Amino acid sequence: MLFEVGGYLDAVTDAYENIRCIILYSNYSPCNEAYHYCISKIYNFLLKYPEITLCIYFSQFYHTEDGFPTAAWNREALRSLSSLWPRVTLQRLPGGARRYLLRNFVYGIPGATLYHPTSPSRTLADRQN
Repeated sequence: MLFEVGGYLDAVTDAYENIRCIILYSNYSPCNEAYHYCISKIYNFLLKYPEITLCIYFSQFYHTEDGFPTAAWNREALRSLSSLWPRVTLQRLPGGARRYLLRNFVYGIPGATLYHPTSPSRTLADRQN
């Protein structure tokens, strides 16, 4: 919805012509699966607004594990999008930022949820990213 032609970001960038950077926080990384084509829409948006840079922070990768039929497609689309660096930045949210966002922007999160230690597999995945 954000990157649809005539969607929210089109309306905002048309209303405020001095926008140069957009920072997005998401639970999942963008994908390019059928019926969504988010990464293709992001490309089209960036072509339309060449002066804008985009930074996407996400909590977890979306359907990139080998068990998903679309994993290879999503991984390749993410590589393609990240090749636009420095204009596009894709980053996993560090644990502290995730807690901050949950505490300040999500209603009804139990306090104990915010302070669970980071799992070793998550720490290793963050280091690899």
